[in-house]
Amino acid sequence: METIQLPVNELQRERLMRIDQEDFSGVRRKVREEMSERGIDASAEWLDEGILALKQYYAVALLDPLNKHAVSAVIDPFWHAHIMHTKEYVAFCAEVFEEFLHHEPLDRSDEPKLRFVHTLWKYTRGVYGRLFSYVHPDTYKQLADCTSETVCLHQMVSNRRLRACAVFEAVPACQ
Repeated sequence: METIQLPVNELQRERLMRIDQEDFSGVRRKVREEMSERGIDASAEWLDEGILALKQYYAVALLDPLNKHAVSAVIDPFWHAHIMHTKEYVAFCAEVFEEFLHHEPLDRSDEPKLRFVHTLWKYTRGVYGRLFSYVHPDTYKQLADCTSETVCLHQMVSNRRLRACAVFEAVPACQ
């Protein structure tokens, strides 16, 4: 992944290459269809940025497996579309994470969970800034109230080999 600006080991490099090699054409098609159903014309540039944001999100999960991360509204439709291609998504997760990367929806009526996700949002935005040389400005905006931009999160990666070579330290507030 060309936008990563921190050193990675051989295992991480192999997994990042696997993320880059994933065929996201079905994801692209599904997101375009869903946007069209909402009356939104999804340009090729917007779809490209969304796929890049999804790849970066997977890279964050891979390289920072000791912490949870918030998923932005920009990434969410792409992740959902990938999950909808169940066979491909299961194989992708097995090859990249050696486990299924679970989706955890956000219950907006749960105030403690909203505060937790706000913490994750700020942390995830910071990880993107440190990890990538390029992040589209809409991926993780600088918002005082991120609850409208955050829609879900993923469970932490539990694979021991990946956790042993985490790029970032565990942050207790992001567990």
